[in-house]
Amino acid sequence: MIGKKFDELRLTGNLPSPSPIGLRILEITRSDDYDQEELEQTIMADPALSGRILKLANSACNRGSEVIADIPQAARRLGSRTVRTTALGFTLVADNRQGAAKDFDYDLYWSRALATATSVSRLVHCLGGLTAEDAFTCGLLCGIGTLALASVHPVRYSDLVLSEPGAGEQRLAELEMEIFDIDHYEVGAALLADWGLPEEFQLATLLQDRAEVNLDEPRLELLVRCLRAGKVIAGILVPGTQDCEPHQFEHLADVAPSLELEESRLLELCDEIVEDWKDWSAILGLPAENREPISHSFSRWREAGSKGMTGDEEDAASEPPTLPRPSSTTPVGEWVGDVEEQVTGPTRILLIDDDQRMLKLLAHHLRKEGYDITTAESSEEGLDKALRLQPQLVVTDWLMPGMNGLELCRTLRQSKAGRRMYVLIVTAREDDERVVEAFAAGVDDYIVKPFNPRILLARVRAGQRMVRMREQVEAAERVRLRQVAELGIMTRKLRAAAMTDPLTELPNRRYAMKRLKQEWDSATRTGRPLSVILADIDHFKSVNDRFGHDAGDAVLREVAALMRKVGRSGEVLCRIGGEEFLTIDMASTAEEASRGAERLRQAAESLDIQYPGFEGRITISLGVAERTSRMAGIDDLIKAADEALYAAKAQGRNRTVIADPGDGKRLRA
Repeated sequence: MIGKKFDELRLTGNLPSPSPIGLRILEITRSDDYDQEELEQTIMADPALSGRILKLANSACNRGSEVIADIPQAARRLGSRTVRTTALGFTLVADNRQGAAKDFDYDLYWSRALATATSVSRLVHCLGGLTAEDAFTCGLLCGIGTLALASVHPVRYSDLVLSEPGAGEQRLAELEMEIFDIDHYEVGAALLADWGLPEEFQLATLLQDRAEVNLDEPRLELLVRCLRAGKVIAGILVPGTQDCEPHQFEHLADVAPSLELEESRLLELCDEIVEDWKDWSAILGLPAENREPISHSFSRWREAGSKGMTGDEEDAASEPPTLPRPSSTTPVGEWVGDVEEQVTGPTRILLIDDDQRMLKLLAHHLRKEGYDITTAESSEEGLDKALRLQPQLVVTDWLMPGMNGLELCRTLRQSKAGRRMYVLIVTAREDDERVVEAFAAGVDDYIVKPFNPRILLARVRAGQRMVRMREQVEAAERVRLRQVAELGIMTRKLRAAAMTDPLTELPNRRYAMKRLKQEWDSATRTGRPLSVILADIDHFKSVNDRFGHDAGDAVLREVAALMRKVGRSGEVLCRIGGEEFLTIDMASTAEEASRGAERLRQAAESLDIQYPGFEGRITISLGVAERTSRMAGIDDLIKAADEALYAAKAQGRNRTVIADPGDGKRLRA
């Protein structure tokens, strides 16, 4: 079911995606016998990614180890799996720093994701059992479903963010499910599966905030625990308006026992995480406050708690504080415009040249015409500003130290953001071979120096027209895609309504039979057990006859709510008609299912129902049956459970009876 919903999101074409370089690395490393040299060459094709790979490789080295200075050595040091996941993670950041969801703070999202990644990496490195590099990537991507929904549904997601400011992740997921019929946990897990990331990453993303889930796999359980702890630390490092620091410190106090760490050791790790986060924020151009060590803040919080508060302090503490958010603004002369501003605001141009005189001359002529100008004095600085600020036009010199203008253009064209930029290259020669080489590298136009200011402005205006036309087309396309997405939501909701009992909001009989057939086929393939429970409210007709159908409806709703409360994770609960409910227990024997049935029966027996005109208690009878080789299909399984339910009623009601697996007829309580 998640797969179908995710496919509808993918059809919009707006889901976040790694760059072509990231996807190529994914393709190269899918098999174990990949070409190492091809992998290294692919990494080196993206200078920004190369720098990050080198940084990660050196951070993974032990102290005193020789510094890794080249990509082949770094790739071998990290291994294909880490290079693969790192490339996917980091190339996402460059292409998804802004979007159409006006009230979704993209910089806050990535800063929080980066803080989570550095936290999880440090914790895993301390605890062992997983590689720190894998943990880093999982931490960076565990919230990617939020970004995906904001990208596909920018207007509705902005409204969702504004509807409940400060909503926690679980509440956010509930709101997402109500509006989109899918939440960010499911979208995130599906995206990671789509990119071919490890299954434990997908499961950790899906289960990261489900505290009630008991995981049997030690590696997965460790990763989920570290994700939860990492998000707490990230909430202190990158507070949003919803975060109250004392509240966050209360959670931090619970982290140490959950990870079986001494509190002092956890605080040491937190201080190391602060420095890691600052380093990585600088590399990615993300905002990072110069905050004090977490251990100092935590100690003051402990001391304040032990001393108690005065009345005025308690009143102040009860008010949610206004805490700083990572700034989404940029210094004068730099910009990150939203989509609407890109269509109507001044054209943003990035000038790149190592000759300061030429740079000032270009800037002078273009500023006079009202263009918004930012400058860079090297190709490396220009690449960083281009990916971070995402100008509409780039004017770059051809010959520069290090990476020349053509190499810069090729690198930009490898990213989604770079492909949208109109690139003008400045050259001292206008021979045919150089012009052909420039266009082959992805350049849109060129200017010959020494340039004529009128020709410069004419070329820039031509580029501006192309940019405006493209942005208008993109704006129209966004409207169309939004309509497609809205239609998908409506279709899913209609489909869900057709499969849902409106009174209890449980799946109905149609869904139950369809799902049971799927689970039957799955059990046939895998050989796993499959059981069902039929539950019937005792003497329900008398409730309707004596107290009215409104009271009967109230009883049904109460029983449905009770089933949700006491049901086990993984069970499918359905109302299949009247007062009868069906539970599908995947991978459960009859004995295991009967224990769940007894738990429900006992809970129902003590349920006190209060409704105008009806106050009292009810009981339920239950029949349990397990799939056997003698059964031809789901009808036989349901028939066996129905006979067990009939026997429970015949034996006095308020009891659970199991259908005997021998012939499906001999019954035992």
